[in-house]
Amino acid sequence: MSVAIMQPYFFPYLGYFQLVQSVDDFVFYDDVMFIKKGWINRNQILMQQNAFLFTIPLEKQSQNKSIRESNISWGPEFPTKWLQQLQSAYKKAPQFVPVMELIESVLNKKPSSIADLAASSVMATWQYLNLEKRFHFSSELGVSTDLERAERLMAITETLGSKHYINAKNGQELYQKEYFADKGFQLNFLNQSLPPYSQGNKHDFVAGLSMIDVLMWNSKQDIVTMLSAYSLI
Repeated sequence: MSVAIMQPYFFPYLGYFQLVQSVDDFVFYDDVMFIKKGWINRNQILMQQNAFLFTIPLEKQSQNKSIRESNISWGPEFPTKWLQQLQSAYKKAPQFVPVMELIESVLNKKPSSIADLAASSVMATWQYLNLEKRFHFSSELGVSTDLERAERLMAITETLGSKHYINAKNGQELYQKEYFADKGFQLNFLNQSLPPYSQGNKHDFVAGLSMIDVLMWNSKQDIVTMLSAYSLI
């Protein structure tokens, strides 16, 4: 049994989904502070052969609010204009029709919180790929938010009946395996891999885009193979 905990991102990049793949239980860390100019409500798609940054507008955006408390500003900019940009960017992609249906199914729910929209984008993608996973929200697990960062991660992991926590590789700057081991936990880091794929052009491959790009250009079977292109360290 293993657990990963990560802020909910809207159609995040492939490495995020590899982290989901690596564990039995995945927790959306929705009751921590919202980070401006992060990846919670922003990402990149491929527009005219270049990475194009899009942003989901939020109401009264503030770093003093949790992700759960950060609400979406629904309107003509989002999702109408954004959907038009997607259509322009990917109308020739082989999986355009089913992936647009997937995206629209996520948007049609129109939740208030960016936490719910972002998490829904991950869970719906997982379902689209015909995969199963146990998903949770940290705000629903009853673990105190007053704990120190590492202690809370361990407490959430233990609440789910596990002693094995897997973190994204950049967490090596924050967490030490020895510290977790002293508390009776195994800590591993995910070393993700972003294999290249055809993006419908002869230009250099643009890595690290939203999962939307991966979905548009690849079959479900190929994507499932990509999900396992990681190692644990």
